[in-house]
Amino acid sequence: MSEKKHHHYGHRQRKKEQFLRSGLDDFPDHEKLEFLLFYAIPHGDTNELAHRLIAHFGSFTAVICADYDALREIKGVGEHAASMICLFRMAARYFIMEKGGEIISLEGSATLNNYCAAMFLDAKNEQIHCVFLDSDLNLIKSEKICEGDFGKVQLSLRSFLKQVFKSGTDRVVIAHNHPNGGCIPSKNDIEITEELFKFLKKIDIELIDHIIVGKDGVWSMREHENPDVW
Repeated sequence: MSEKKHHHYGHRQRKKEQFLRSGLDDFPDHEKLEFLLFYAIPHGDTNELAHRLIAHFGSFTAVICADYDALREIKGVGEHAASMICLFRMAARYFIMEKGGEIISLEGSATLNNYCAAMFLDAKNEQIHCVFLDSDLNLIKSEKICEGDFGKVQLSLRSFLKQVFKSGTDRVVIAHNHPNGGCIPSKNDIEITEELFKFLKKIDIELIDHIIVGKDGVWSMREHENPDVW
């Protein structure tokens, strides 16, 4: 084994041992990404590539959220590395949303916001999802009910109500994303939410919240908009 290969092997082995001892908590962001890339690039220095990716996209999270084609544009990122990063993101999404059939409590704004953010990890277009909750605010299921081009998604009330009645719940959360923009709601978002809240109240369905997920964070309508509605 050449001296250079031996150095890379020794570095990788030390990082794997560190991970097994204490997880990723003590890893700086570039080393978290470097460690992930070990499994896509079996030989060579992934540290430099990790730095290059974070410099280009801005953060570890932004790299993980980047799509396949954007990743492939970075020097040193082949199909295996790009696929691994996309797989990591998709696996994280399913884990957060399903957790192997465990009871998932969405009580509390932070928990609900995180769950809704996970639903849109892979979304390229604007989507509307509905989260169905039981009386204890435990998750029953979540469903995508509409998808379309940015700014053109409209909530299909008929499809929405069909899913609500099918779930047997009387507590729901609406979530939609702004894939290319911020999470602040538009005037139209606010007006539709108010109309939907009033309509559902008439048929004894409680709209718990309307969550908007943008590139810069998550926005809870219940926390920020028109307290008289809620």
